[in-house]
Amino acid sequence: MSFFKVIRLLPIVLIPLFYLACSDEKPEPKQETQLPPTVEKQKPTAQIPSADKPVVYIEELDQFQEYFKEQHETSFSHVTKKNWTSYTAGKDGILTKVLLFGKPNYTISEHYGSSMSGFVRADNPDSGPKYGEWSITREEIVNQLALQGLTEIDRGWITLQMRGEIPQQAGRMYFIVCDQISDKRAWFGAFAFAEGNSYKNGRFWLHPEHDLVFRTYVGKTADQLEREQRGQPLFDSDTASLVPSQDIPAAPKPMIELTKNFDPSPSQPETTSEVEQTEPVSEESLYQPATEAPKLEIPEEIIVETEEFETEEILSTPELDENSPTSDEDNKSKLPQRSLFERFFKNKTE
Repeated sequence: MSFFKVIRLLPIVLIPLFYLACSDEKPEPKQETQLPPTVEKQKPTAQIPSADKPVVYIEELDQFQEYFKEQHETSFSHVTKKNWTSYTAGKDGILTKVLLFGKPNYTISEHYGSSMSGFVRADNPDSGPKYGEWSITREEIVNQLALQGLTEIDRGWITLQMRGEIPQQAGRMYFIVCDQISDKRAWFGAFAFAEGNSYKNGRFWLHPEHDLVFRTYVGKTADQLEREQRGQPLFDSDTASLVPSQDIPAAPKPMIELTKNFDPSPSQPETTSEVEQTEPVSEESLYQPATEAPKLEIPEEIIVETEEFETEEILSTPELDENSPTSDEDNKSKLPQRSLFERFFKNKTE
């Protein structure tokens, strides 16, 4: 482009700029609209476990307890001695998940938090070996129930997904322990439980005869499957000790002394049963003969007639010799004959 052509185009560009500079109207500055301040609602989340889910190739149902009483619900706390439930493993492997039966707690509450997290201990909930991690939020519980076609007020299965390798040795006792609840609250969840010690190999912290409704699932890794095929044990029996049932910590005492609702009624001495056993039992037949014949009122006229007939019959009976041969007819005559009273009434009835 030549220099002369540039000079020719300059007036075309400068003239509009001149008119804009000479005008008195100035553009108003743009005013930014001010919106009211918004408070971003932070969704409460549990402590995210750092470990990954265990990689297993076979997953099986191990322990379960599915009895419960209507309108009986309990919760977990993060306080020591109020934050665990126990079970005894029946299969060797890795704990993959634990299912509890219940529903989410109320959202507006001064006592219940929006999430909880914890781990698993062996042998003792306070000092036993610590394994893995798990966490659950109220929102996750609502979503899990929704997948089952249930609402927030319905009970359903709630899955606690385990993270990290949590060993499970058959015959060893393990504890699901809660150590943290969000919102600085003391309780979480509304889980169903049973009374009467329906699950003998474990218990809930509240009472020795209370058991949560739960299911545990155990899987096996590739290494464990290879050892199992070779016939090798998955755990060293020398290092892994089985805890006896008497080492389970006792349930805490209530803050308010109740009227011993959970204590069994004192057994009464069975004195009556012992007395009954010592006395001889007399077996009586169902049908017994009558001791006395029923007495009938007979008119005097009939009694006089029967006496006359009897005397005549006695006089007319022939005397039999002892040496005379007997026949069938004679034997029949020797049979006891009916009285005139019976024949008299029988003839009348016939």
